[in-house]
Amino acid sequence: MESLHIKNFKNFKELTIDKLRKVNLIVGKNNVGKSSLLEAISIYITNGEENWLRVLLADRGEAIRDDEGFEMNPENVKNHYISLFSGWEENYNGGFEMVFGTNANDEIPVRISQVYIREGKRGTSTQMEAFHEDMIDVQVDKSSITGAGLLVTSGTQSNIISYSKKRSYLKVFNEKFPFQYIPMYMIDRIANAKLFDNISLSPDEDYVLDALRIINPTISRIRFIDTNEGRNSERIAVVTVKGSDKRYRLSSMGDGINRILTIILALLNCKDGILLLDEFETGLHYSVQDQLWEIIFMLSEKLNVQVFVTTHSNDCVNSFARTNRQGVGQLIRLVNQDGTTVSTIFDDMEELRFASDNYVEMR
Repeated sequence: MESLHIKNFKNFKELTIDKLRKVNLIVGKNNVGKSSLLEAISIYITNGEENWLRVLLADRGEAIRDDEGFEMNPENVKNHYISLFSGWEENYNGGFEMVFGTNANDEIPVRISQVYIREGKRGTSTQMEAFHEDMIDVQVDKSSITGAGLLVTSGTQSNIISYSKKRSYLKVFNEKFPFQYIPMYMIDRIANAKLFDNISLSPDEDYVLDALRIINPTISRIRFIDTNEGRNSERIAVVTVKGSDKRYRLSSMGDGINRILTIILALLNCKDGILLLDEFETGLHYSVQDQLWEIIFMLSEKLNVQVFVTTHSNDCVNSFARTNRQGVGQLIRLVNQDGTTVSTIFDDMEELRFASDNYVEMR
């Protein structure tokens, strides 16, 4: 991605970032939209796929799940989805939509709007049709409307998401490119096991070990093994250390080393794609951040991965400035101006290093 355009999504009434680099560090005060920016990029990548929207809602506590992962009350579901729109505005006008693209003139942006739905039978299957406010009583009788939902379009493809159905599946949108998304505080051991399997017994294992040794230099090997604990059995990461064959659970070594494992496995699994990482510094002491940035810069170039990272830590910004020696990274600062989020790009590394060395507030 060379640029980014977002409209009517959460904090962003309209935001355009004209230039992106290989590694992009996003800073700003609380509630300015740092995490929302990562979410917007993920929606663009997934073409607004229904299950991914639910994942984002659940991660933000905006979705109440039943045993099958879905809130059955249509009014609640509606409110969850409307929370994605700027100002939480319920608006069925065709001119009000969320837009995700590379720029304002993107020919295949992702567009999501609120619609009324009419359901009917076509043969043995149920067909859904979507209508905006200006179509009611002009193209369709209001009495025939059976519900409401979202209309998602990407290029020539479209899906209708009904607030009253467990699955509104019509089509599967392929992701634009591979990506991995790491929310704040998330250490998904099940996901880590699968990601490790993808690179197991390959030279990429060495990168995993190099990363873990940032925290514990004595680690010699890593494997994922089954705990064999009945119904609660899961595959966990275990390591050995130099001079011993004894296995140690990685989870016993602290959140920092497990966070690093998640980051590196995600990075290794999105070759030619995008890594989205929320709050770089979570669980990491400032003294290890330089080494982790070094690995991120190196692997982003080697694997052709574009990286987007958020932070609210000056230590992280300073570490980024010190290690970005090749100038492949830039800092994007988000600021709220009169209720509108705007961005400023710092791509001059000398300027950024000066600010870092002189303790200039960059957040």
